[in-house]
Amino acid sequence: MSRSLSDSQEAAGSKSGEFATRLPQPGISDRALPYAVAVCLLPLLVLWHRRDALFSPLWYTDPWFYLGYFKDLANYKRELFFGSYYGSRMAWVLPGFLLHSVFPPVVANVVLRLAVQLTATLSFFAVLRRLAGIRSAFLATMVFSVNPWLWGATGWDYPDGAGIAYTLLAMAFLTRAAAQPIRQWSLMAAGFAMAGMAYSHIFLGTLTPVIFLYYFGLLWIWHRTLELKPMLISCLWIGSAFAFATLGLCGINYLLDGTFWFYAPSVNRAFFMAKDFRFFSSIWRPHELVPWLWPAVFGAGTAVLLLLLRWRKPTTTPHLLGLLLSAVLLLPFAYMGYWQMRGDTILGYHPYVSYLLPLTFLVMGSSYWPAVETMSRRTYLLICCGAALMFGALWYYPNGYQALHSAAASQETIAISACLLAAALLLRKRVAGTLLGVAGFGVFSTAALAQTYLAVGAPLHATWDQYVRVMQARQRVEARRAGAPVLFWFDKQEGPSYLEPFALNSSYMAEFSRISENFPQGCSQPVEPGTLVVVTSKKDHSSQLAETALTNCWRPFGVHPRLESIEPVRYGGEPYTMTMLKVEPTISTLPPPGDLLKSIPLENVHQGAPKAVLRRTPKDLEIDTIPGLGSFAGRVSLGLDPTLREKLVVLVRLRVLRGKIALSILNEQSNDFVASQLVWPLPEPIDVVLPIASPPRIGDLIIRNARANRDNSTLIVEKIEIRKVP
Repeated sequence: MSRSLSDSQEAAGSKSGEFATRLPQPGISDRALPYAVAVCLLPLLVLWHRRDALFSPLWYTDPWFYLGYFKDLANYKRELFFGSYYGSRMAWVLPGFLLHSVFPPVVANVVLRLAVQLTATLSFFAVLRRLAGIRSAFLATMVFSVNPWLWGATGWDYPDGAGIAYTLLAMAFLTRAAAQPIRQWSLMAAGFAMAGMAYSHIFLGTLTPVIFLYYFGLLWIWHRTLELKPMLISCLWIGSAFAFATLGLCGINYLLDGTFWFYAPSVNRAFFMAKDFRFFSSIWRPHELVPWLWPAVFGAGTAVLLLLLRWRKPTTTPHLLGLLLSAVLLLPFAYMGYWQMRGDTILGYHPYVSYLLPLTFLVMGSSYWPAVETMSRRTYLLICCGAALMFGALWYYPNGYQALHSAAASQETIAISACLLAAALLLRKRVAGTLLGVAGFGVFSTAALAQTYLAVGAPLHATWDQYVRVMQARQRVEARRAGAPVLFWFDKQEGPSYLEPFALNSSYMAEFSRISENFPQGCSQPVEPGTLVVVTSKKDHSSQLAETALTNCWRPFGVHPRLESIEPVRYGGEPYTMTMLKVEPTISTLPPPGDLLKSIPLENVHQGAPKAVLRRTPKDLEIDTIPGLGSFAGRVSLGLDPTLREKLVVLVRLRVLRGKIALSILNEQSNDFVASQLVWPLPEPIDVVLPIASPPRIGDLIIRNARANRDNSTLIVEKIEIRKVP
């Protein structure tokens, strides 16, 4: 097996001018295949007894959003959730959709998890075998591959696992390209991987300059020169692949929902969040740091300690590589810290911090194991086998570390692992240092297992059986939905059994497809005809309860529920009922509320936008909106005296012919809505009633398009009245 050059050899090489021929060679071996096969088997250390690491947690909504796109990409993008930034992350949702289109749900999930995990670990190994030697690379890859926070990222459907895989894949191809410039195909492959980084999550896209820094740093360290022309050619190859990937995704997106620039929702969302971020979360808990930051803290500590140890030593290649990897970690860490201090939750949200994991373990993996490159094969095999047995034993029952979840126990465990790893770093050129490093990472993994399984009071993974039940329930919903919208109704207070319906609801974008979480209350909003309503409850006679409640709630809106099916479902040993109802139009028999105060002539309604069409007849007003969600079509002043103290409502009798309409009342400043209601096509006109605050300091009544896709809507307005109510 190949050996890394020692510091003295490389220092001598620098004096004799042999960097160009010798420096790219350390760590490259023509016997890498056995190691690569062993890397592919590393997931068994985690999965041999526990399969939970392959499944998204029931309580966390965002991963299930992406599962919905995996299962029905075209319907989600074109109809149900047109313009959602979740669906714009095409570098993630497209591979997931392809796998779920080919395989059954559980098989597709397992294949996708292992594909992401193995892409990440094989790429990690490919990078380190050139930088630190093949033996160091394998041991470091083992430590990386069993880290619980890595499985927290790769073991669910949120895109951070894919982002890690794309990042390491790009670094692997750039490392190969830097060894023998210019390797066009390696550079193009890196460009495609960098497009995957950017288009799986826009925040990760802002870290791509660090990947360029890594590549150009390698070129200088290995060849001691950076010429402008080769750098520009390299950027051209990388950029051309990035552009090809972008155009390909644009074309696919155009076929899916009719828009070409697929990433517009993510870009718009990023600008909005940068200006007005409303979900700040601190990096501190009572008496401790949030647990997901510890790997990055350990990596940064390793980088700083190595810098101090090497401060006065010759600038040999291993030292320079260590400095480069340290910079590649510390710069993004500082960048995330800047956003956190600005008030944007970056370090306080573990999926964002997970993007530091590969950079963290590259720093540590290149630093802790130099002794393994010169020890005997027998000693090395014994260390690897011992490490594998230790990590496999740690993952035997991850839920068993509840005793370490307290702040004091967690801090003690972190302190022990820090001491072991610091000693290992000081003794890194000895076998004792290697053993201390393995032990330190074992203790650190123990702490991480307790943190990931109990960080928020619930595991970061569902069980196999839970996932199967959710997928079976989703198949029953899809069999009756037929592409129509779906709404969920359950009671969050019914105990753990609500978690599976909650996950099922989350696969349809959670609160965007929900009546309420407190069944049988909360059904006060209108619902589109044709919608499928799914009610899950342990309550007695829940089907009749749901049907009665919805009938009473929806009487003013011209719709009523029709019972479709009643199915018993078991949550472990606890049964509940899944009821499905279809929303159908009906004729409202309710009289107009209160007494008439005044009528507003339809002639007073004028265009809300220049291209909106208003066609007046002697009896009514027909309006064609312009395309675009929220586009104004008509507006009219209500002309109310702001000193009035009566309780008032606006009544608009209308009929939607096509699309979806929102009737809204602006506030006095005309910068927000104080009341709004959606209306869909119905067989008969309907009276839409909007409350008016007292005193009535309000703006205009607005008629606007509520279709999320690129189509317009048409409606007929018969009358507009202001009425006094008791």
